[in-house]
Amino acid sequence: MANVLNSAFTGKSAIPRRVLANLRAQVSWVDNSSGERISLFGTTENVGETSALINLEVLPTVGADVNLSLFDDDKPIIETLTTVIRVERDPGKPQVALSVVKNLKKWQEDALTAAQNWVSRNLRLNYEEEWAN
Repeated sequence: MANVLNSAFTGKSAIPRRVLANLRAQVSWVDNSSGERISLFGTTENVGETSALINLEVLPTVGADVNLSLFDDDKPIIETLTTVIRVERDPGKPQVALSVVKNLKKWQEDALTAAQNWVSRNLRLNYEEEWAN
């Protein structure tokens, strides 16, 4: 309730913004058990103000430090340090939730903007004729 009241005074939403966008992501971390560096590509399920949910074949452990790089059509958007806050071990759709640790302001500017641009581009490419006036 305090967040809702605070949002009335600050003008900011009490619920963090998330953009449902499929950006290419490269995730790398050091495996705790083997000490081996693991680097994989996946796609974002969503990009938030301070986090991202990534579809990934192999999942790091909760609490692990992970380097995350986002790309838009192979063009680098941002590279930053994140921490694993949740994993979804669904065999059909394994996912990792990452919380941004460094470069938060740049994340909010660059990653959210790229995600919003992806959504706009996707809508124009896939639905423009259906929604045309």
